[in-house]
Amino acid sequence: MTAERAASFMRGDYLVDAATRRVVAAEPAWVGRVQAVLDRESVRLVTPRGIEWTAHVDDLSEASAVQRAAYDAAVPHRVGVRV
Repeated sequence: MTAERAASFMRGDYLVDAATRRVVAAEPAWVGRVQAVLDRESVRLVTPRGIEWTAHVDDLSEASAVQRAAYDAAVPHRVGVRV
């Protein structure tokens, strides 16, 4: 991924971090939403359950529509008014 593309990331974008893929357990890469663009090489992502991590832009790709939908479905929804 180029630095120009990294600069185009915005808060709320859905990204897939290939660096989180586990070889032994064959887990898929984590999908996260951008919380902050830290610099030209890294962003801060968060999972639907609130786990945050810093990812390098070279490991990132845009999430597919299916991945975005799965992320949104996994977000705990609160009932009632937020305070």
